[in-house]
Amino acid sequence: MTGIDASRLLPAIVVVASVAGLVGCGSTPAPVASGTVIEVPGATAEGNDYMNTLYRNALDSGKTDAVLYGASASSAAGMFAKFSERFPGISIVPQDAPDSQILTKLQVEAESGNRLADLYTGGVSSVTAVAQVPDVCTRADVRTAPADFALPYSANDLVLTYNKRFFGFVYNTDMVSEEDAPRSWGDLLDPQWKDKLVMGDPTVVGGLRYVLTSLLVPESADTWGETYLTELAEQNVNIAESEPSVPSDVASGRFPVGVGVFSGYYQAQKTKGAPIDMVFPLDDGGNFLSSAGICAVRDAPDNDAASLYLNWLFTPEGQQVLAEVDNGFGLVPGSPGPLGSPPLSEISTLPATNTDPSFNARYFATIDQLFT
Repeated sequence: MTGIDASRLLPAIVVVASVAGLVGCGSTPAPVASGTVIEVPGATAEGNDYMNTLYRNALDSGKTDAVLYGASASSAAGMFAKFSERFPGISIVPQDAPDSQILTKLQVEAESGNRLADLYTGGVSSVTAVAQVPDVCTRADVRTAPADFALPYSANDLVLTYNKRFFGFVYNTDMVSEEDAPRSWGDLLDPQWKDKLVMGDPTVVGGLRYVLTSLLVPESADTWGETYLTELAEQNVNIAESEPSVPSDVASGRFPVGVGVFSGYYQAQKTKGAPIDMVFPLDDGGNFLSSAGICAVRDAPDNDAASLYLNWLFTPEGQQVLAEVDNGFGLVPGSPGPLGSPPLSEISTLPATNTDPSFNARYFATIDQLFT
């Protein structure tokens, strides 16, 4: 494995040492025997041939560490480790930074021609914004998906949607039993939870703002709507420092239940051994999913390693790891759901996010009025 030059690190980013250990950085892997052929279970012969070509090219060139930028890229460390187990000597190196900082960094890299990142992942809207910057993204060449599955490209084929992540409720397992944990939005209105719920600040930009908006839109108004949000606000919901800190507030015992928590934030605490669990899917069908997209960086320094990872994601093994390790829904039909949930096609969900500011203005105003 080649080392990562310090100049490839985003400023002000801390990559946790344990994450580096999971993906194999900081140590020298055992040499891979010449002519080694990897068989990914469930992949077609053509798919395996293509992945082995990418694998051998990466090993022969010594460009084996694909750098992935993302706001919470390191939360997928377990998935990267599984990928490296399948393809020894190849690593995904996550670097966390706010989307706005990443956008600037990628633009500078494109203009200077000094490419540092290989991949960028985030919400589809964030990745689409990056794809609109000239010469940053290129079309990902994925050849492992089923022949009858249309890969979900967007933004002139520069953004590939690969995953759906979910939001749910988290609870402290030392304070709340599985039987007593709230399993629907209506359960949160039980008097026992007054003053005991915590969530991120829905009056600022973030996932929770859109989760609550999805309860207000016309398709949801008869079931939840403004009446429901008013009653939820009357539960005196505590506001955490940030959305990512909600699971840690619950794990520490400050509050027994967290509301509208992104699965990636839950997972980051759960992998540390925190005494928390997550409720998903919700019994009332009020499940909110967000789409994750990925951009393959044009002229990436570790193009073969990055392409290998993208192709592995769309194999049956990659789809299973997305569910079992990364708590996400793969998009290939028939792929398993996370946390033992049904496949994506069987999950009842809230309306998808509409990012049009004019559409959301009145709903945001209602949320601001209730929760400021």
